[in-house]
Amino acid sequence: MWRLALGLLCSSDVVALGSISVDPTSGHFVDSFGRVRLFHGVNAVYKEAPWLPDVENFSAEDSLDPTTMELLKEWGFNVVRLGVMWPGVEPEPARIDSGYLQRVKRLTRDLAEHGIYTIADLHQDIGSSHFCGEGVPEAYVDALLRDPHSRMAQVPRFPEPLASNIPRNGSGFPERAECLKRLFSEYYSTFQVGALWAELYREGSQLYEGFLRYWTAVAEEFKDEPQLMAFELLNEPSGTCLEARTAPECLLSGEAMPIRFNNDIEAQRLMPLYQAAARVIRGAGAPQVILYEPTVWPKIGTEVFPGPALGDDPQQGLAYHIYCAPGDGSSAIAGLICDAAQTIFERTFYPFLQRHKRLVGFMTEFGAVGGNSRELAHLRDLLQAADDHLQSWTYWQLKKFRDFTTANAQEALFTADGRVETAKLRMLSRTYAVATAGVPTKMHFEAGVFELDFVATVQEAPTEIYLNEALHYPEGYSIAVDPSNCLNVQKTQRNYLNLTLAPGCLGQLLKFRLWPAATQNV
Repeated sequence: MWRLALGLLCSSDVVALGSISVDPTSGHFVDSFGRVRLFHGVNAVYKEAPWLPDVENFSAEDSLDPTTMELLKEWGFNVVRLGVMWPGVEPEPARIDSGYLQRVKRLTRDLAEHGIYTIADLHQDIGSSHFCGEGVPEAYVDALLRDPHSRMAQVPRFPEPLASNIPRNGSGFPERAECLKRLFSEYYSTFQVGALWAELYREGSQLYEGFLRYWTAVAEEFKDEPQLMAFELLNEPSGTCLEARTAPECLLSGEAMPIRFNNDIEAQRLMPLYQAAARVIRGAGAPQVILYEPTVWPKIGTEVFPGPALGDDPQQGLAYHIYCAPGDGSSAIAGLICDAAQTIFERTFYPFLQRHKRLVGFMTEFGAVGGNSRELAHLRDLLQAADDHLQSWTYWQLKKFRDFTTANAQEALFTADGRVETAKLRMLSRTYAVATAGVPTKMHFEAGVFELDFVATVQEAPTEIYLNEALHYPEGYSIAVDPSNCLNVQKTQRNYLNLTLAPGCLGQLLKFRLWPAATQNV
């Protein structure tokens, strides 16, 4: 029998942040109680010096301050994928900036006080300001350009073979206004960018050693910081133009192709690099989950990786991105292309995770939408698919954060004058099970109606539900549970419910339903 849970009790008890790990038998995130954890959040990647957002004063453009953190909590976001930028950690080769790492640590602790975990993301786009991007400390690139024996110095100058030249500024970098005349991702299909990536993948190179130095420093700083729940080894690694000597080779190589039919780059380039990084992270004593990405384009007819990229490491997972073409909501045809792209990506990533059940999955980027009706429909469909597969996610991105390498300048949740993009937020701030005291078998949210089925396995801690009362339940909500005597419902604070398991209900399949008060039961 279903029963309506009408008499909600109020409590101020809030479970403190604790360590998060991967259950290697199921591939779920779990906490110290053994509850399955899901994460909904945002990216906060500041792509210029000082390489971190403003942490004190609210700004709609570039802050991650206490006011913003309160909003994140109110919206149900419990994780931030934070750009911990390589030039911030290692401004010069072999010189680690401990002050920057301390600022990052303080920021993660401030987020933790608001119930928000952090993923440390080594973020890059195209690698260098020399190539209209960011990510690698420029001294490494300068040295390669000066070295007549380096492949970077020998291949045609950027932006060949895309174009013959881009005007340079006084620092010798391409003029940003000229860079922005192309979609930033096109610059991966250039000779010198390919040479940069080939150098990163080459064991023993200065760039390779700097990458390991970065992860050693980050791991040592955060090994005892449970609010830093995961390390993401490298954002959007490239497989384009790595050895190309001609324009056709460059433009048709690796991720320059819209679909790939092998995982050679993952097997031969990425896995050795990732395994080396994991060794230094574990060698520093850091127990956190390690997330890693494949190259950008989906692989058809083959695995994303040949297998778990970190071998037998039990705390590892696949980070993946799902995007459509820019302007995915501008027309019906573009919308169909977007839907097709989403399907291709889903059929790449989700089967891989199903075949390797001990790996956790995390959609660390998606979105970057402006908010028209077709873009919002894309978000809805993508988030429902994530729910169906019990996947965690972080939207790209919270604010602008000087994001000059982007496919959509309207990506943020705030307008420049400080208004919240409410329609976009309504899609993202959705009802979900933050923590499930058991094994979830179904989670679904649509038009305010929320369904959760789980087999109860944890008695010591409650199931925690987030719901946005203002956006989805302005006239209140109704609740039903089945079996009727197994869950006691408490409202712990605005937008949050605890479901406490009654004695004798361990091992049972429990069903929880919540819907807007103005609608009928489902």
